[in-house]
Amino acid sequence: MLDGRFFKADLYLLLLYLLTAAVILFRVNVEGTGYTTPDSLAYLDAAQNFKDGYGFYETDAAGNKDQLFTKWPIGYPILIFLTSVMSGLDVFWASKLLNLLLLAGIFLFLRSICLSYSFVLASICSSYTLLEIYSSTWSEAPFLFILLLVAYLVLRTYNGVSILSNAMLIFFACIGLFLLRYAGIFSLSIPAILCLYFYLNGNYKSASLFFFVSALTALSFTSYLFINYQLSGYATGLDRLETETESGIHFLLMSLKGLINEFLIIREYRPQNQPDYLLYITAIIQLVVFTFITIKVNRHYNFWKELKQNSFSIICIGIALLYLAAILALRFVSHFDALDYRLLAPFSFPLFVGIVYTLVSLPDKHRDIIQAKYALFAFFLLSLFLNLPKKFILQQLEQIL
Repeated sequence: MLDGRFFKADLYLLLLYLLTAAVILFRVNVEGTGYTTPDSLAYLDAAQNFKDGYGFYETDAAGNKDQLFTKWPIGYPILIFLTSVMSGLDVFWASKLLNLLLLAGIFLFLRSICLSYSFVLASICSSYTLLEIYSSTWSEAPFLFILLLVAYLVLRTYNGVSILSNAMLIFFACIGLFLLRYAGIFSLSIPAILCLYFYLNGNYKSASLFFFVSALTALSFTSYLFINYQLSGYATGLDRLETETESGIHFLLMSLKGLINEFLIIREYRPQNQPDYLLYITAIIQLVVFTFITIKVNRHYNFWKELKQNSFSIICIGIALLYLAAILALRFVSHFDALDYRLLAPFSFPLFVGIVYTLVSLPDKHRDIIQAKYALFAFFLLSLFLNLPKKFILQQLEQIL
């Protein structure tokens, strides 16, 4: 039976989820596009065509369904299709329900690894980046969920728990990442690194197992891309290796801007919106809160030493850095979307989970530590409220008054 402390944590977690889900649904309802982009409409179109029995085809402007859906992997439209069939909702609302289910999965997963302070960990989902991701119809929503599962499977493997079954699950998770986004090809590095780790530590049986998993993963990725090439003439559905990209300095500035925005939790910097006083105020609040937390924690612990000793945190940060290296390399040679919150969320999310997990894992032996944890929770709650559609709310209040 759970004691009062765990009951309170579960209650906070449940309330946080309900509040976050309500904010997401409110944002979707008042946003004119329903948080859809041209990419979103392509996903929805593919899911609808599959639901109608046409297969994975896109619908062109003339209504023809003769172009195969190869620009993106088929995983996300399949998930929307399955959610639509099981729920009875149309594909648009099925995609939003899918987001809420994935968000619930993240909350439950975080509860399983940190019962006492799961609500603090889960409050990361109140950041601007993640609210945008889980409001939108994008494949990043399930991608982030699988990233967390991969981190946990790697942790179990590192701890020597059920290595064979975890190896199989890591293989399927890597396939899942790739079927959601072509950038999921970076996940091939995960079983490869595990293979090297076991080899260097003299565990040749496990090294051989992960060598096999790496080879099978690479073969699966290659087979999918080859089929795409046969069907469309391009491995990823279109020519992504354009002859001209940004200059080195412009690429560097774009990357720095994207990364800085990922560390601005509540509001991102947009040059066209300056002066943005709300951004300045929230950035100052963030600086004050993080300074407060740092001071409180450093009175009793060396945080970075604690982080380096926390295996799950290091694994999460390692996966974040692997993804960042991959997306920077891909973006350097291919002129696709700018590096914004959508492309960088799979970097910042596991990074923040790793850092915050170290904080919530610190024992509550000192009042300062408890205050630091609750201060972070309060900060993310502020982010949740400030990312409500403020203009819409003000317009409604003006009409009432």
